Amino acid sequence: MLKRTHSADLNYSLELNMSRPEPPFPSHPEYMNGRLKKVDMESRLLRIKKGIHEKTWYPDWSKDQRYAAQQALNNALDILEEFDY
Repeated sequence: MLKRTHSADLNYSLELNMSRPEPPFPSHPEYMNGRLKKVDMESRLLRIKKGIHEKTWYPDWSKDQRYAAQQALNNALDILEEFDY
């Protein structure tokens, strides 16, 4: 059976404590941190709904297509409402 020495334990702990280099994040980490806030997503969905209603988004869509898109966005907003943040 091999006996572990103190120096081996020290080397092992040094390997675990080695820090990785910082990833290349943008200069404004709050702008892009991999997380999405509920209020931001809600605002985005409401802008899409408004654009569809005012025909600035997909102006060639028919009334039925606009209605279907509004219903899908309403469902997305309902799902979003279930989240806490």
